[in-house]
Amino acid sequence: MKPFLFLVCRPGGTVADRELSDIRAFGRLRERDLDVVHLDKPGPRPVLDDYSGVMISGSPYNIMTAPEAKPPTQVMTEEALTYICDEILERDFPTLGLCFGMQMLSQRAGGTLTRDFPEIISAPYISLTDEGKADPLLRGISDPFRAYTGHNEAVGVAPANATVIAYSDLAPIQMIRFGKNMYGTQFHPEVGLESIQIRIEFYRGAYFPLTSTNRSSRSACPHTLTTLLFPGSSTRIGANHGFREV
Repeated sequence: MKPFLFLVCRPGGTVADRELSDIRAFGRLRERDLDVVHLDKPGPRPVLDDYSGVMISGSPYNIMTAPEAKPPTQVMTEEALTYICDEILERDFPTLGLCFGMQMLSQRAGGTLTRDFPEIISAPYISLTDEGKADPLLRGISDPFRAYTGHNEAVGVAPANATVIAYSDLAPIQMIRFGKNMYGTQFHPEVGLESIQIRIEFYRGAYFPLTSTNRSSRSACPHTLTTLLFPGSSTRIGANHGFREV
């Protein structure tokens, strides 16, 4: 089987390293199963035909930030991701966009972003829409389920050809299916309890007051990436082809 492609949209460091470790661990991906491309580094554009599917990381960047206020690394990341997302959408290529990744897919597909539905780092209950209940990728997942969130921007209006398949009280669009093979989550299915604690310390003051312990974020919640990549079986997504943001 061809490897998966992981597009890293955040600067290097503790959070990025842990994110990659979690993707490999909870995605049950061996070293040779995952190619990693850092979009803020120069290099050749990935060739989608070399991969079984794509995962797009989260990011501390906000897409709606004024162009003149974006650092060069963000500009480079967004420019590279724009071209790749356009090809993904054109080909309905198996993809899972995480938080920032879903937002970019949505924007390139014709949706709009908003800052009306921010979520502090927390573990809210997320519910499936009727379409989500019928979606084969979500077969066997609890309804509702809990997953970690933390973002300033969100999808305001989904693209015309997309289907909203999950929502929460604070964010009406928590998961989208684009076409047949492309998905995006506003929540973070790749993040477990230890990793969210790392992010709480890293982003302290950005998502909640410095004096807050943010106990809701430390609540245990079911890990969802394994379920999304292995929905009711050993089949991986794509295998059949198959404040600031956290």
